[in-house]
Amino acid sequence: MTTYEEDLTTTGASAPPREPAQVKDTVRSVYQRVAQEYDERIPGAGPADDMFTAAERNFLLNKIRPGQRVLDMGCGTGRFTVPMAELGADVTGLDLSRAMLDMARDKLSAQGLEADLREGDMAALPFPDESFDVVTSMLALMHIPLQDRPAVFAEVRRVLRPGGRMLLGVKNTLIEQFFKADRFASVDVTDVTGKELLFTRTRSGEEYSAPWYSFSPQDLNALFATEGMVVTQLRGNSTLAAWLADEVLGDPAVALAVQSFERALCDTPPFNHLGYHLLVEAVKPRH
Repeated sequence: MTTYEEDLTTTGASAPPREPAQVKDTVRSVYQRVAQEYDERIPGAGPADDMFTAAERNFLLNKIRPGQRVLDMGCGTGRFTVPMAELGADVTGLDLSRAMLDMARDKLSAQGLEADLREGDMAALPFPDESFDVVTSMLALMHIPLQDRPAVFAEVRRVLRPGGRMLLGVKNTLIEQFFKADRFASVDVTDVTGKELLFTRTRSGEEYSAPWYSFSPQDLNALFATEGMVVTQLRGNSTLAAWLADEVLGDPAVALAVQSFERALCDTPPFNHLGYHLLVEAVKPRH
């Protein structure tokens, strides 16, 4: 199994590791270009995608309480920033792309909601120590340069209050050892071998790519342990549904059985390590 430390020297079939500044510039540039169409691109199509999205939303939003100070890292167009603000949380959204933040701002305004939106870097958070009760990041951590991962997790610990939690969602490297195709591909496709996210069929007619590095359960445990944080929940998302054809899941009885099975075992080792994606909660100790 390849860990993120090993990946520092094997970021592609023959490509040298990309410098952090280069990775960030590429990610920023791509999202500046696709911001206006991003919300049209991200939803998948079919029962498997619907089940994946519902599990992701339930995991995150069921853990957010009114009045909590929440930092949404890599918030993009506000896919979770907006619903967390709806729940009454005091939300700050951080993203590299100003264009993506502009889209989030428009959505918040349209719903009469407020959030503090900041352009910035996860590896150097522009916030004082112990500023937040919760830090969230859903699908954005895969764009972090590999060399910056320790710094990002150190920054999360720094800005969390004692007893604060991080909630995240990432693609599972372990599954990529067995299945290199993108099960949920629509127009944005994960290239497992090249370690890139490919943006196809854009409005401009061009195709873009941005570095994209998945995490294994071992990676996440190691990164949190280094910062003295404790993983309290590691949930597999789409442990079974990802392997079934939409034609099969289109049968309501089958879909209900799959959902029930996944709900029963999604937090249970080793089944939880086999999720197509991983949903994780980690806590910063109070002392």
